[in-house]
Amino acid sequence: MENNVLEKEAKIMQNFTFTIRDAKTGKKKRVYKYHNLVVTVGRAIIAQRLAADNSNSLNLDFGELGTGATAPANGDTTLETPTFRKATASATSSTNQAFISYFFTAAEVSGTFLEFGTFIDGTVTIGTGILFSRVAINIIKTLSETLTIDVTYTVT
Repeated sequence: MENNVLEKEAKIMQNFTFTIRDAKTGKKKRVYKYHNLVVTVGRAIIAQRLAADNSNSLNLDFGELGTGATAPANGDTTLETPTFRKATASATSSTNQAFISYFFTAAEVSGTFLEFGTFIDGTVTIGTGILFSRVAINIIKTLSETLTIDVTYTVT
């Protein structure tokens, strides 16, 4: 008897949208779109959860901006140079997609940012939790601008 199994590689695709707005008017000033990787430790948490290992939640509860210029790599466990962390503003899902958002007010942070990462089970302390994904960016934010980061994870 022949076993006809359809084989398809499972993937997690990520789309990052960074939107800079004027803090007073709310008008969009710049929009940046990036794609990058779920790092090995992030994928390991998914495998653990599938095997009923609930020692980590898999909740992406913090996003972190940084200034490190090294390209993201599968082996990353932190940002290279983290500078500011923010709790997740919203998280929803639909079918095979998760939508995670982070919002940075005008007064909270400014600067040139070259990396962003999402973290599982972190706290307000920079570098805590488990890095799930990391992306190289080039974003300039001033104290007169807000920043919204929308991340879409699609599992195929």
